[in-house]
Amino acid sequence: MQAELLEYRERRFQYYKPTALANRMSQLNSPNRDQFSFKSVEVFVAILEERSITKAAKRLGCSASTVSNQLVKLETVLGGTLIRRSAQRFELTAAGELFAGRARNLLDEVMSAKAEFSSQGHAPTMHLRIAVIEDFDLDVLPLWLKLVRKDYPSCTFDVQSGTSHESHASLYSRGVDMIVAADNTALIEGVDEHQILSDPYLLMSSKAAKSAETIDELIHHPFVRYSSQQLLAQQIEAQLRRSRITPIKSFECSSTQAVMSLVEAFDGWAFTTAAAALGGLHQDTNSAPNLIFRNSPLPNFSRTVSLYCRRGTLGEMPEKIANHLRSALQTVLIPKARDELPFMSERVSILHNSNN
Repeated sequence: MQAELLEYRERRFQYYKPTALANRMSQLNSPNRDQFSFKSVEVFVAILEERSITKAAKRLGCSASTVSNQLVKLETVLGGTLIRRSAQRFELTAAGELFAGRARNLLDEVMSAKAEFSSQGHAPTMHLRIAVIEDFDLDVLPLWLKLVRKDYPSCTFDVQSGTSHESHASLYSRGVDMIVAADNTALIEGVDEHQILSDPYLLMSSKAAKSAETIDELIHHPFVRYSSQQLLAQQIEAQLRRSRITPIKSFECSSTQAVMSLVEAFDGWAFTTAAAALGGLHQDTNSAPNLIFRNSPLPNFSRTVSLYCRRGTLGEMPEKIANHLRSALQTVLIPKARDELPFMSERVSILHNSNN
């Protein structure tokens, strides 16, 4: 009997300890105890698509512990485990599979609502993440964003420059909301395409290689390739294969500026596009005095540059932004093509059709 009394007193003491009592009161009074958090849904989708808590944290700009805590909160509210995670494996549970589609739809609906509010000019700030091919950085991008800001004054922008294949991957993983990139033959379902520009390929060579008129003559000069992962490189290599031409591999570069520099430095040659070449030339200076541009000795081929976004996420915003990009290109790129690449000016053209 004495032992039972002592045990009872100990339990009462532990129950009424100030720290324990404060913790219980905090749980009861917390407004977030059973609330559904939109942030936690965003975190869940990021984890799902990155297949890593660490990578999701990097994408969202927060710590891994914050991501883990948000996931735990979401699982607590929903009453089940969504993701089985360990050092060796990462997989969705049945509940996670069920919730994944709803979570993506929720994010898309919220983004669509923000876009609609922003277009009416009475919304809180909307943050738009855009990935753009580097060819537009110098001249086109500033004018384009000025035009966009007139329609969407409450919008802020996170603009990333990069290659087309990287941009398509970012759109697929929700790392960005919209991209301007070259056409992708493996375009995923659920993406809208707004075609912007027909961008023809041309031959670029050093002035030292100017006398080499044919491929047979050029083949003796160093050939500079784009990195093989790039969509631009894949189109060039496919055209070379069709023409049964196999240049000796000398250099491989990830940017047009690097390709131009090496062609100039090593008296070489390369294929690029009109927009890529013009994007590397400054308006007010002759930034490539030892380079010449001419028609490709291969059959004419071109790429299509388009604006892409996830279907149903941004309302009328993509079409409006695409039109502003067309206007910027018409103002900046087309006159520059006439001045710098007159032999190509008729083939560099603005596209007005959308493939939705």
